[in-house]
Amino acid sequence: MLELDIKPNILDRSRKLLLNSDFIEFDDTNWDTDTVARFNKGEVEAIRFGIKFLKGYMFTIGRTFCIDIQGSYGRNIKIRMTSFYGIGKQALDEKYCQIINSFMDTHHNDIVNRAIKVLNSEGKFELLETAFEKEGIVIKGKRISWENVGTKAYRTYYALFSKNDPKVYKSYNYMDDWNAILVYTLSRRILSEKGLSE
Repeated sequence: MLELDIKPNILDRSRKLLLNSDFIEFDDTNWDTDTVARFNKGEVEAIRFGIKFLKGYMFTIGRTFCIDIQGSYGRNIKIRMTSFYGIGKQALDEKYCQIINSFMDTHHNDIVNRAIKVLNSEGKFELLETAFEKEGIVIKGKRISWENVGTKAYRTYYALFSKNDPKVYKSYNYMDDWNAILVYTLSRRILSEKGLSE
């Protein structure tokens, strides 16, 4: 179980994050009367994460580490940790990585397995304007067989494209798109199972 104290910025109070295989709980309240956000195992639907750089007049003055977790009842957990002028940057980076790695270990596989179950039972799974089918994927109305699907992973985004026509592609930004990491995992897993991984 991961248990961390999160201090969003130097003026805010510490907030408790609990993350294990059974639930995610985060004290994102501003008042004593609010209840903490808690998602049980089957309620976690999506994640997005990334780093926003805070620009000053001439140079970057800080960064905000962002992690958003979406639950099944429309409630989101928003975790923010901000460092100014590099103060505490390394410690926040370590917490950020711990949270994401712990989420991947405890909840991400459940989301992937639900997507694969839908794909196997219905023959199609749609996510972020991309249709995953048993024969391949559909991007921008163009069907690409699994043998022709190319992938590229970058630090902030992931891309799927046609090997025959690289102009047919779609990119998924980890910070902006809910479950961009699901597109990554799902496509890589399917390609690997078909013996087509790069």
